[in-house]
Amino acid sequence: MDLRGSVSEVIEAMAKNEEAVSRLYQAYTDKFPAQKAFWSGLAADEISHAAWLRGLLAKMREGSLSINRDRFKIQPVRGFTAYLERETATAREPGMSPINALSVALYIEESIIEQRFFEVFVPDAPELKRILADLANATKAHLEKVREEWGKQTL
Repeated sequence: MDLRGSVSEVIEAMAKNEEAVSRLYQAYTDKFPAQKAFWSGLAADEISHAAWLRGLLAKMREGSLSINRDRFKIQPVRGFTAYLERETATAREPGMSPINALSVALYIEESIIEQRFFEVFVPDAPELKRILADLANATKAHLEKVREEWGKQTL
């Protein structure tokens, strides 16, 4: 079994992962109305990230983007998506506190950065380099927002 996946499978798995993060953050929006603006903003951003990733597929077809297939294995991304789905189910159960939700979000955003998800792409055009940099920077911005909100909750 090829654990790397085809180019379109790689991009789709990454987009689905972003959508799974969005669903989790939306569940937190529903669960914690006092933090609605915070969570719904993050959830909307994740949907945008998924759209950006799917937009890269057209660039792949044009030949201006390739994937470092030696660096990327699709199974860990799918495993991370499954983890996100379990966390979403947990978020819908009673007993979760805002600090628990923020801790999970902190783990998610740190993991995406540490695993360097977006470095799987090898951009051959300046526009694509910008899009990939935007994705990486947006993830870092989410991490900082979550850290800031986490700090407010622990005061």
